[in-house]
Amino acid sequence: MRRPAPLLVALSAPLAFAFAFAAAGCSSRATPPTERSAAPQAEAAPTAPASAAPPPPAAPAAAASASAAGSASASAAAPASAAPAASAAADPAAPAAAADDAGPLPKVKVANIGMHIGGGPHDDYTKEPIKRSVAPHFDEFRRCFALAEDPTKGGDFGIDLRIEKDGGKAEVRKPRTALKGEAFTRCVVGVFERIDFQKPRRGPTVVSYSLRFTP
Repeated sequence: MRRPAPLLVALSAPLAFAFAFAAAGCSSRATPPTERSAAPQAEAAPTAPASAAPPPPAAPAAAASASAAGSASASAAAPASAAPAASAAADPAAPAAAADDAGPLPKVKVANIGMHIGGGPHDDYTKEPIKRSVAPHFDEFRRCFALAEDPTKGGDFGIDLRIEKDGGKAEVRKPRTALKGEAFTRCVVGVFERIDFQKPRRGPTVVSYSLRFTP
């Protein structure tokens, strides 16, 4: 076999080296630049820690607290507003409420025992309009008797009335009675104040009117 000439061996060595260098350069340029630049960015992206998650909104809890506080204040206000109404209803001193009560009448008899016309005359003709004006209110006087301190004990009640010439509401003065009970006295006075008197026979008239309560 024939050996290659020394000259050919010497020339082929530089060509092989140049070919290998060129191949290495082409392979390095074949890598896209975007892939090389994207890798560091992906590594640099920070990962948010689990503890950094935003806390849940507190608005629903605050609304629930405000609603509970409003309910508590409303429930506390209801007994406070109800207390004056209860105390007013329990007050026995209101004459209108006692006189207008629809409950059973107390077992007491009420009668007119005296009517004195100031300056006269004292005849039945002069007294008649006054008698007719007061008589329809006897049941109201009976209801007032339930407010006396001792409803088992009877007694008299006197009062002065000034009736104007055209009648109407009288001026009520000087209530007097031996029956004890301030609420009872106020109630009877209140009944006289509500009476619409008929026109007197002889102009303005002052009359002393007396009632007797007999249980």
